[in-house]
Amino acid sequence: MAQNIACLIKFVDPQLKHDELDTEVHYLTEDLRDLNGMGQIRFNPILETRDTTEIRVGIRFIAHSDLLVSILRRLRDRLYYKSLETWFLFQISDLNLQIRTDQAEDLVDLMATAQSGLLFSPVRDYLAEAETYSRTQGELSPTELDNLNLLRQRLGLSAEQAELLNARAVGPYKTRAEKHRYFDETIAAEFSRLRHMDADQPFAPKDPWPVLQELAENLALPIPEAEAMYQKHWQSYSDEVELKTKQQTAKTVVEDSLVAETKAADTHQNQVQQAREHLEQYLALCRQAMANSLYPSEFDQGRLDQARRLWDISIDEALTIEIAVRNELYGGIESAAGVDYSRLRDLLLQQAWQEADMETEAVILKTLDRDMQPVTADTVQRLPAVDLATIDALWSRYSNKRFGFRAQQQVHRSQQQIQQDDRQQWLAFQQVLGWCEPPSLFYRGYRPYHDLNFSLEAPVGHLPTWRWCCPSLSDRYRPNLDVMAAVIHHLSLCMPLDPTPTPAVDPAAPTVLTGGLTRAV
Repeated sequence: MAQNIACLIKFVDPQLKHDELDTEVHYLTEDLRDLNGMGQIRFNPILETRDTTEIRVGIRFIAHSDLLVSILRRLRDRLYYKSLETWFLFQISDLNLQIRTDQAEDLVDLMATAQSGLLFSPVRDYLAEAETYSRTQGELSPTELDNLNLLRQRLGLSAEQAELLNARAVGPYKTRAEKHRYFDETIAAEFSRLRHMDADQPFAPKDPWPVLQELAENLALPIPEAEAMYQKHWQSYSDEVELKTKQQTAKTVVEDSLVAETKAADTHQNQVQQAREHLEQYLALCRQAMANSLYPSEFDQGRLDQARRLWDISIDEALTIEIAVRNELYGGIESAAGVDYSRLRDLLLQQAWQEADMETEAVILKTLDRDMQPVTADTVQRLPAVDLATIDALWSRYSNKRFGFRAQQQVHRSQQQIQQDDRQQWLAFQQVLGWCEPPSLFYRGYRPYHDLNFSLEAPVGHLPTWRWCCPSLSDRYRPNLDVMAAVIHHLSLCMPLDPTPTPAVDPAAPTVLTGGLTRAV
């Protein structure tokens, strides 16, 4: 049975001025009044006297407790778009739910707290969680379905009930792609209607976003995605409005039109110049924000978002600049095979050498689509030169050129000049890299993978290892010699060394024992 819930929402952000407080209270009231079931609610202002002036700082109202989740969701969405420190208090009987925050995620925790009590039925608890998942991504992922299944069992709901509730949360369009397509078609139809409302008269831009936002919420489509789709249509519509207005003005007074066009051209040039300056300023701000870390801190990211909006830089432009700066400061992650090397870069930045080595194996096998099967002499030729260069550049950058494929190529070249026998040449190559030790009568010298040296004290070229071409890692790290020869050959084609090399030999490396001979390396 639904109970009455007393709600109090108060803005406590110290940065808000008097007129800004009044505006925020007004929009908060309108946002809540738009919710289903809230149209008849009476919203009472919370007044405070500041500098002898009485101003509104919040609202209080009474609603049914079954509206609490909808209210919290709307408040969460507001904080998502504009982080204002706010105090929330909800009283139901003798239970108080309150929080002071400027983070949308904290209201999600409050929703979970409310749902964990006796205020909601199991069906409502389950539906609220399903709707939260659906609204986040626009569809229910396998992991989210697993979580919902556990929640279903805990709440004592049947599989049939859960399936119906999932369908209700997702809506008539089950996947994000279907929702995107339907929402995009609806936006196009809405703007088409606006274009034909008065085809013979100049028309001023009308903003259909509030209605479309409600549609996006009903579709459980993430609001940022919906807004990005809307902005593309809105920009096109606004451009048409501007063009039509100019054309109508030109028909009325030709001379004024010419003056207006000249002025518009100057304005456009200024806008282009200003836009270019803003992009350069944003580039400098990105370099500053990422000077000491791969990703901006939460504070710096907030500054970047604020600057992007202030300077009217699109999300795509901002992302392109941020990626370029990140690649400039921390190494590029280009791939001809569509492989993501960002995790490898993160691990190398953290000096997590063993984890980075295993990630190198994973991305190489993914590039070749080997499904964790070792690389053969035939398949290694398919490794793209772009990807090899990316992996090598990252290892070289973060080891101060101590590690990487080029370092290994140089070690191999030095062994070619020393060793005449091919087999001895490869054994010496592995010993210089520290992958194995000199063999003896009862010991072949191959070391377990976990005994390799995952630190900057390792020999030059020690990392990354070639465990991706090892037949097995069960006892010894022992790359296949035929594959090793194929790898070196492929590297020489993709990453040719300087024709007059300087041997890449670690001065601290030990001598190498091969075939009973002792050679200085």
